[in-house]
Amino acid sequence: MTRVVIALGSNLGDRAANLRRSVEEVEGAGVTISGRSSIWETAPVPADQPRFLNAVIVGEAALEAEELLAVLKRIERDLGRRPGRRWGPREIDLDILFFGDCRYESGALVIPHPRIAERGFVLAPLAEVLDGPLPGLGRSAEDLLAEVGSVGIVRTDLRLR
Repeated sequence: MTRVVIALGSNLGDRAANLRRSVEEVEGAGVTISGRSSIWETAPVPADQPRFLNAVIVGEAALEAEELLAVLKRIERDLGRRPGRRWGPREIDLDILFFGDCRYESGALVIPHPRIAERGFVLAPLAEVLDGPLPGLGRSAEDLLAEVGSVGIVRTDLRLR
């Protein structure tokens, strides 16, 4: 089993329901979830779209990294995500942030996720579920968040369950 950390985001439809359903689907695909962040509302980038809800989950998986990616892409399709503009609005976005302590790179996947350190909308929920230095980055999510700032990032009362 490998510890996996997955970021979730949604800014179309019932955003909270999209996040919750994706967690259920990830669990149904064989990932045992051991940690869930709060749900955070964040400003979109680019700004010409609805606000996002974001969260992070931590779990254990018996899958290989590429197998987990295929599972997440299937869940995105099942929840209504269709090809569109890069960084545009979407029902659900699921990204593998960490896969154990490994570094991994293929044509389809880079782990750790290459833009973690610059994304407050990932760092805020990540700081809730992981303490200490992040794998491959050597710094905590909290320290990185202090650098990039948290303007437009608000913890909600919503829960992943």
